Amino acid sequence: MKEKINFGNMTAYPGEKLQGYSSLGDTGIEFPMTLINGKREGKTVILSSGLHGGEYPSIEAAIQLAGELTPEDIKGQLVIFHPVNVAGFLDRVSYIYPGSGENLNRFYPGKPDGTVGERAAYIFTGEYQNKADFFIDIHGGDLHEYLPPYVYYPGIGDEEVIEKSRRAACVLNVSYMVKSSAVTGAYNSSAINGTPGLLIERGSRGLWTKEEVEAYKFDIKNLLRHLEMLDGKVIIPEKPAKLIKRAEYLEARHSGCWYPAVMLEEEVKKGRLLGVIKDFFGNILEEIHADFDGIVLFMTVSLAVREGDPIITYGV
Repeated sequence: MKEKINFGNMTAYPGEKLQGYSSLGDTGIEFPMTLINGKREGKTVILSSGLHGGEYPSIEAAIQLAGELTPEDIKGQLVIFHPVNVAGFLDRVSYIYPGSGENLNRFYPGKPDGTVGERAAYIFTGEYQNKADFFIDIHGGDLHEYLPPYVYYPGIGDEEVIEKSRRAACVLNVSYMVKSSAVTGAYNSSAINGTPGLLIERGSRGLWTKEEVEAYKFDIKNLLRHLEMLDGKVIIPEKPAKLIKRAEYLEARHSGCWYPAVMLEEEVKKGRLLGVIKDFFGNILEEIHADFDGIVLFMTVSLAVREGDPIITYGV
């Protein structure tokens, strides 16, 4: 059994549960953290919420789990961040950390002497992720985003790491499962560095319900049972998630007004009009069409869009 665990400025001994604030070096980013050092031997797992401050079901689920789980429940060590981007949460902004205007999930593995986001990612990697056996990053649709429940698992890294991540993803009760080719997200970088993990999406549009939070907690506890951290039988979903082998992530090429022409989870054919961007006089700036048959997996639902914003994702 590990004699103690150290994360940030906190140390927990076996059978101890600590709660307090930790920080990411000199970035100014401080966040609430719970350390649970179980009385029994097991893995070290990080559960991270709120890299984006407007993804409420995941943040509330992490807060509740941090309060409910005890050292008697846990085999090994569970580290919960709830949420990381406190400033973004309190300011009610999408994506970014208000102190720098950066998306904190885009700079991994980071740089020791870079921007705030790059330094935060570098510290997050070295002081937190690299100490874990598995990394769970929980998200959802941000304030202007609409999406169904789904899970990403890493597609780049050692094959054993990828397979451990995929098997873990299979126990989640979600609609879709996507093998990601990204490299700069927190869970992607974790896998490249040798630690399996995944990213779960649930909830959207700046809303949260008790039902969504309970569904999130059910999935996370089921995943912890799969990782042999909680007692009990792993519950395999009755309906497996649909595997998305190809996904197209479309971004706005103009700033203006966004008018989607499809519905979430609608099956679209190649050539189908997905949406239109207009200027403030109602003139069409851009029409977006599908390049292949697929299912709409994500869409921006705000009228306002900026050039470079994600606006719609479809896949098959």
